[in-house]
Amino acid sequence: MTEVNTDMKSRNYGIDLLKSVSMLMVVILHVLGVGGILNAAAQGSAVSNTAWFLETLNICAVNCFGLVSGYVLCRGRYRRSRLLSLWLRVVFESLIITAAFAVVKTGSVGTGEWIKAFTPVVHNVYWYFTAYFALFFFVPYINKMIAALSAKEMASLAVSVIFVFVLLGNILNTDIFFLHGGYGFLWLLCLYILGASMRSIEIRPNINKYWFLAAFFICSALSFTVMKLMKSQAAIAYTSPFTLFSAMLLLLFFRRLELRSEGSNKFISMLARTSFGVYIIHTNPLIWRHLLADRFVPYLRLPVPAMLAAVILTAVAIYSVCTLADWLAEKFFKLVRIDKLEKAVDNIGQNRRKIQNALQK
Repeated sequence: MTEVNTDMKSRNYGIDLLKSVSMLMVVILHVLGVGGILNAAAQGSAVSNTAWFLETLNICAVNCFGLVSGYVLCRGRYRRSRLLSLWLRVVFESLIITAAFAVVKTGSVGTGEWIKAFTPVVHNVYWYFTAYFALFFFVPYINKMIAALSAKEMASLAVSVIFVFVLLGNILNTDIFFLHGGYGFLWLLCLYILGASMRSIEIRPNINKYWFLAAFFICSALSFTVMKLMKSQAAIAYTSPFTLFSAMLLLLFFRRLELRSEGSNKFISMLARTSFGVYIIHTNPLIWRHLLADRFVPYLRLPVPAMLAAVILTAVAIYSVCTLADWLAEKFFKLVRIDKLEKAVDNIGQNRRKIQNALQK
């Protein structure tokens, strides 16, 4: 859920738009799941089927972020300061939220909440950030491996990743490689490699991009059908082939989008930058527990179309508020010149490389 700065002229705003749309999809998942709708809906009812189909359509969102990380970072400039900047943003926003609950909701914040606000990775407060934190240290070495491979070798690598980590586990119906349902570093590493592979492998340009979008809906419908027939949510797990292929199809569609309006591109770029903050803010344990948990069960009393609209509009509202909050945090970081700290960290790495090169001569 992070990005690398690239030249404005060469930037693919379709990828930025995918990040923004994917984060909205994540919020929809949480409105349905954490909000209590999926658990409270009467099984087999029209409202339950509608909610689960919406869940199926959006479940690939997290995989989209992993694929985009590989797609962008494999050819982006690696900056150590980026991880520091992310960590500082997570801690800053966590502290603000914790302080707000300490003032507004007495008794909701204890010593444990303050400690977790300062140590999000150690306590795995945000699982995706924890996984990304680990992945970040290996990115330059993975990228060197990727750069050394031909397109044919990259395709072979992608097929191997899919066969070993996706197909085998699902065929055997067991987590033989400890992917933990996709909630962790190993699955994010798989997605990174697959995203980088999609950057390297040419897809025939004469294929209309809307075929990829149509295939996404077909794949989602198949996933939903398999889930209902098997009476198992394994079909819509992050590591399910249906979920993975849905994410890959969305990436293929969005990377072909041509967005030429400078004004809309700036707005899309802002939404992409703040997508990580939307994740951090709305999944904060205090917000999760006190504001979102089972909050949207009353939507089940609405007619199906109204329930569907309520879920989507609620997700849009949460996304918008969190985007504004993260945008303000971004402005604050610029005001206190965090960029100077980032440059200092990058300079340390550059100076170390210069010394190593000098010693080798």
